[in-house]
Amino acid sequence: MNLHENVSRMRNAFLAGIDSVLPHKLVRGCLKQDNNRLIINGNEYPLQKNVYIVGFGKAVGGMVDPVVSRLVTPDSVSHLRRAIISVPFGSLQDMNSTIHPPEIEFLEGAKDNIPDEAAFTSAKKIVSLVESLDEDDLLLVLISGGGSALLPYPLPPLTLQEKTNIIKSLSRAGASITELNTVRKSLSRTKGGKLAELTRAKIVSFILSDIINSPLDMIASGPTVPNRDPPDATLKVLDKYGIMATEQLKSVLQRKAPTQPQMYPHVTNLIIGNNETALLGVKASISNQTNNECRPVIVSSSLQGEASVIGERMADLATVIVNILSCNSNDEKDLSDSLLEDLCINTDKKSIILDTINTSRESGRGVCLIFGGETTVTVTGTGKGGRNQEMVLAASIKLNERLQESCFCGEVMLLSGGTDGIDGPNDAAGAVTFWSQQHTHTISQVQEAQSEGLQPEAFLSDNDSYTYFSQLASGRDILKVGHTGTNVMDLQILFITPHK
Repeated sequence: MNLHENVSRMRNAFLAGIDSVLPHKLVRGCLKQDNNRLIINGNEYPLQKNVYIVGFGKAVGGMVDPVVSRLVTPDSVSHLRRAIISVPFGSLQDMNSTIHPPEIEFLEGAKDNIPDEAAFTSAKKIVSLVESLDEDDLLLVLISGGGSALLPYPLPPLTLQEKTNIIKSLSRAGASITELNTVRKSLSRTKGGKLAELTRAKIVSFILSDIINSPLDMIASGPTVPNRDPPDATLKVLDKYGIMATEQLKSVLQRKAPTQPQMYPHVTNLIIGNNETALLGVKASISNQTNNECRPVIVSSSLQGEASVIGERMADLATVIVNILSCNSNDEKDLSDSLLEDLCINTDKKSIILDTINTSRESGRGVCLIFGGETTVTVTGTGKGGRNQEMVLAASIKLNERLQESCFCGEVMLLSGGTDGIDGPNDAAGAVTFWSQQHTHTISQVQEAQSEGLQPEAFLSDNDSYTYFSQLASGRDILKVGHTGTNVMDLQILFITPHK
């Protein structure tokens, strides 16, 4: 199997991971109707033309049809009264071929995942609808990653622009998604459980998680989940990243919060899919494509940290594996706990990884380690890029450096991509890199770049990974899959194959 075919395998596996978390499949699996009863995950709700739907997020467009279909009886009576769905800018062009009933209103906003006036208008409509419901109604809430940007409703006197500027500043400073959503919850009329507080109607939320470990109160900033953050949590995040609080911000934060988080007996929150779901899809694809000759291992679903640093540590891990396969390594010593910790791999996975490598050394099988999570980028340059492309670029540089003197015959490949098809403010999902050696002939992505007059280090220092991968080999190694309609963070595949 040559380098091109192995890269193709990784791309196919990445797409299989996305396919496993497509929202219409996930929703359909937990919903059914029987004798005017809606059955959701085993719980029954009477249907009496009393159902309303609101949704917000990158993946909710695909949730709507399977939900609506379960609200129509065999004699074509629909129990849906009204639905308002807030989706990312550009989503409706992908839905043009689908005819929806007039009760459903799709609204676009949040271009480039930034809250804007269009998304604010959608949020106001959603709030107005939710406030109008009573205890005999059933409200189905569709939530996915990107929901925070698509349901912006700043608490007065804070304006949308002021709130957006705060979140932008935190993001550029490298704040994690958990830190961002901590701030969002405290500054919003809808987040941190406040949407649930607007009504006494029964609420069922279908949630596609885009956050490590799927904390309910953090996904889309937890609009239907009690907020358990301490009162000073937002100020601590702002202080950590040196963000000054304006007078409007101070007035919002000084409002007295409940001493105990409220409980919502009228709400059921249901996670229908997450990063682990996608990782299983990747694993199954690799196994099938290699006829089980390569046995991939899921090593982490919580990868996080600075993207460029993680990329370098990925290269370090690949180097350790290559050295073990070349019989040039004390495997126990070189696969250190600190390296595993840096890559968010529990140390109990160490023996599994070593067994996989040793099996490869004995049989010639490939080693495939699968990661999931979400890294961050501290922006210091002026370029255009995203966390996945930056991770791969950093890994590519380090691989070329670390493997210069290697006697390993085989290939090392790394793919990193966002399951939503978007990596930063551009049309790429991520990128792929490679290093390959057969006998004394070595090729690597860095070598190709240098032969084309590109200096990878300069692009990395300017946070310009998108430009780099777009120019290199006419964009061959950039991942462009378009809007996928789902969002469960990122996927990484480290694939190392010795030549037999």
